[in-house]
Amino acid sequence: MPQPLITVLSAHRHPRLRYTLKELGRDLGYQFQLMTDREKWTASSADAKVVYGEAKKGETAWPAHPVLQGADAGAKDLTVDSKEGTPRFFASGEGHDLLACIFFALSRYEEYKAFTPDHHGRFPASESHAQQHGYLERPVVREWATLLADSLRRDFPTLPPPKRRPFTFQPTYDIDILWAWQHRGLRGIGAGIKDFFSGRFGRAWRRFTAPKEQDPFQTLAYIQSLHPRTRPQIFWLLSNGQDRRDTNPYPIPPAQEALIQELAEQSTIGIHPSYHSSDRPELIREEIARLKGIIGRNPLHSRQHFLRFRIPQTYRELQRSAITNDHSMGYADAVGWRAGTNLPFHWYDLERESMTGLLVHPFAAMDGTLKDYLQLSVPEALRKVETLAEDVRPFGGVFPLLWHNSSFSDDYGWAGWREMYEDCIKFLGDEPTVSG
Repeated sequence: MPQPLITVLSAHRHPRLRYTLKELGRDLGYQFQLMTDREKWTASSADAKVVYGEAKKGETAWPAHPVLQGADAGAKDLTVDSKEGTPRFFASGEGHDLLACIFFALSRYEEYKAFTPDHHGRFPASESHAQQHGYLERPVVREWATLLADSLRRDFPTLPPPKRRPFTFQPTYDIDILWAWQHRGLRGIGAGIKDFFSGRFGRAWRRFTAPKEQDPFQTLAYIQSLHPRTRPQIFWLLSNGQDRRDTNPYPIPPAQEALIQELAEQSTIGIHPSYHSSDRPELIREEIARLKGIIGRNPLHSRQHFLRFRIPQTYRELQRSAITNDHSMGYADAVGWRAGTNLPFHWYDLERESMTGLLVHPFAAMDGTLKDYLQLSVPEALRKVETLAEDVRPFGGVFPLLWHNSSFSDDYGWAGWREMYEDCIKFLGDEPTVSG
């Protein structure tokens, strides 16, 4: 069935406007055709017609802000008006340019500007417009898209409703370290000594005496059992082991290579570029080559370790390395929707004013964010995830969570979180086949 066609009359065809209409169309299931010739627009036989900017009497019009013509956004442009429920900015005429709002969120416009990084050099949630104005946990791009669709359908009652997507849970896992006790070398010995002198005698003893199948981080079989109907996404940290924050063993043990090869047949396998890869792009290429050597093909998916990435540098390097999907779009210090949406979207290179082929996949929340950054209790964390999901469910689409294989161990501070996670995935629509 062909997509409904909406022709948009505009005084310009700036790449920002073309990009935003494409992404809006992907969300709603409509095809937007941008036109600058009024006579051709009037003569078109589209399902709906809208003017972006100044319109004649009786025409459907959307407010137009100069930011989608390439203008800079100033502080006044970002003043938020929430009187009608959904936050809006980019005031224009008697309304607000919702297309400009969508572009601001998806392009990550604010991350190209000067900001105060956190101690890992990241753009933190506290610097974001969404966090500062209280809408980070809302899928505002989906809300704005719905408002635009509603305005069209009021004036064009025969226009079909927007595309309905099922709500689906997407589990994603980062494997920073596959074993707590095995294959740790000098690091493992040092960790055992540290445990002993800090009073964790039982854990120190088990580190050196427990059978390998009891290693608390070897949870991949359990993880697979949690998702009988869903293909998990698994991201492997394969660093050269030269930074203490890159905790994987190196050289990569044969047992780990064998497990990666086995899981590549059951899951979507991606690379987890190391801590300094956002500063040293050659590391991304090295680590991708390492994973390719194990699975026999170039990985297409990636997520940055520690969520350290800089726009546009990191995304350009991922593209040069033939990565087509990045899954880093979230914050370590807050839950919610960094780009205002739960749907994958194409990255727009703001410096080059160009839509790219890199598909960006947002995620809703990370285990470490809930436990360590926000310091939520287990019941509070469960409720936070449920609330995020309920806010997205009416719009449909994917609901990704970021978890770690190491976040199920009572020995390492995660008592109660295994059960919490099982409750999460039941609530989100996936049914575990094992428990405990």
